[in-house]
Amino acid sequence: MNDARPRVQVDRAIALYGTAQAPPERIALEAGPISMTLENGALRWIRLGDTEVIRGIAFLVRDRNWGTPVPEISDLDVARGDDGFRVTFKALCRTEDGTLPWSAEIVASVRDGLSFTASATPPADFVTNRTGFVILHPLDGVAGAPVEVTHTDGTRRRARFPALVDPEQCFFDIRALSHEAVPGIWATCGMEGDTWEMEDHRNWLDASFKTYVRPLALPHPYVIPAGSTVTQRVTLSFAGTLPKPHIRSTPMLAEIALGDALPVLMPKIGLRVPAQELAEARASVAVLKPIGAQLVNGRIDPRQGHGENEIRAFADIAAAIGAALMLEYVAPCRADPVEELTAFAAALRRSGARPESVAVAPAEDRIRGEPGAPPPPLALLGAVYRAARAKLPDTVIGGGTFAFFTELNRNWPPLGLMDYVTHMVSSVVHAADDRSMMENLESFRHIRATVQAFAGATPHRIVTMNIGLDVGPGDPAPNPENLRVPMARRDPRQRGLFGAAWTLGAMAELAPGGIDAVTLGALAGDFALAEGTSFRPIYHVVAGMAAAAGKRVVPVEGLAPRRIAGLAHETPDGARLWLANLTAEKQTVALPKAAARKAVLDETSFAAAAGDPEFLRRAALPAGRSLEIGAYGVVCIESGR
Repeated sequence: MNDARPRVQVDRAIALYGTAQAPPERIALEAGPISMTLENGALRWIRLGDTEVIRGIAFLVRDRNWGTPVPEISDLDVARGDDGFRVTFKALCRTEDGTLPWSAEIVASVRDGLSFTASATPPADFVTNRTGFVILHPLDGVAGAPVEVTHTDGTRRRARFPALVDPEQCFFDIRALSHEAVPGIWATCGMEGDTWEMEDHRNWLDASFKTYVRPLALPHPYVIPAGSTVTQRVTLSFAGTLPKPHIRSTPMLAEIALGDALPVLMPKIGLRVPAQELAEARASVAVLKPIGAQLVNGRIDPRQGHGENEIRAFADIAAAIGAALMLEYVAPCRADPVEELTAFAAALRRSGARPESVAVAPAEDRIRGEPGAPPPPLALLGAVYRAARAKLPDTVIGGGTFAFFTELNRNWPPLGLMDYVTHMVSSVVHAADDRSMMENLESFRHIRATVQAFAGATPHRIVTMNIGLDVGPGDPAPNPENLRVPMARRDPRQRGLFGAAWTLGAMAELAPGGIDAVTLGALAGDFALAEGTSFRPIYHVVAGMAAAAGKRVVPVEGLAPRRIAGLAHETPDGARLWLANLTAEKQTVALPKAAARKAVLDETSFAAAAGDPEFLRRAALPAGRSLEIGAYGVVCIESGR
């Protein structure tokens, strides 16, 4: 019988990205075996053959809140020759404090390597936190590998890129960095026009080591005087016999297989209740209760006047959802921590709430945000958690930060006084393009390994994990036009298939490492999983992860890194396999022989999934032996064992 129901037409860009904004144009450039991509005035993915040597070289302008305006490119000229290319263009960056025009020349050849020169001259005094070149080294083949650092005085020293995430700057006073890109060939990245230093970008989830201009020890924001010119140059050269140019490898078919279950359990899943949106959260309970989340997160911040009423409201919503309450308490540290925790404990008793746990974190301005010696004595952290233990007896106490992993890594809490460590995650801190968002998934395993290194077996929770920025060092960047914006709280991709694929990719990185709990969305606000009775694609992934909580993780083999993410867990009948396409192109996978049924969430099923919270269960079809996954599609597969 034919289904006579009319098909709902959905704009493809909205389905994929939650925005009609087109991805930026990419221009492929080559100089013999050296290839790269020009995007928004930046060089991306510089490769020698099939090996990524440099992830990016970009002349960036950061405003006083660390926002990064996208340059407006004009007069672009690309001239290609037999041996290489030459690119010139003009650019204009706009911030609330003014405009900064700059021009660029990029030249590359097999013999001389790559040269990228930029010059900026502001028409009026220009306020910036940082303006200049940023160089990104990738993680694969680099993290933990040897590097030779040339300093501004010409001296050289051998070192290593950090293996674990480094809370401090990795190297200072840099003029050049050399590493073995492929066996027998060393790549040297040189920098002229200023002094550079390096930080470990994994602290903010960025999958790279970032070498940036203007040391952090210098004051910021600062002013580039009107009429003055800032000129800088970055070069890339190779020592060794370069390979001959060849046709780049075609991506191999991903042949998926499942291993034996690990002694690791899938994490508990949380939903956040924003204190400023309690009414909206209450209204969404009936819609989001079927997700089956194990935790409801509610944050109490005395600086915002939160207290007994908010605690009671969080507890009521958690009870209505059928989840345990995980309270988060911001310790202002304006008075003796004992006094502050006494007041909070009294409000908790009066509320009648019985939280599953209370995570306690000092206010963000009372901990170390910048690298270097901590401004407050470490004794403050001890005082806060001793007070929490004393005033909240018989309570599971979490600790760390409600800010980035950076702040946890720079302010290790007194682990003997807490039952789990925590922090938040956002992907748009330094960049907002689609490919960077998916590349950032690589950093999760590094963050998890670093937490295990300093916290041992202490459980690890992520109190909020989104593409957009929940909190930050300054106010989130405004995004009234619903675009891809660094440092923005409201990222449109959270509402599209992209957000569902990104979330599954993050869980695929975290779950095998034994993460204890992850909060994947909210009942209301910018990170809500539904809007009214319209279910966003991420809803279905979060519901699937919540149903998997407590089940043993099954390793997934044969995945295609950066193209296909996969996660599996035990079920009473075998295993459930989740796959996500991390790209805008269709991907084909070969499934396990025992695969039985599949449900596909992609652009063709976007509208149906938006109207049906049980879509992945109702849409299951025979799986077959191979599967094509559309752009940013997610597939749930029931597999026998």
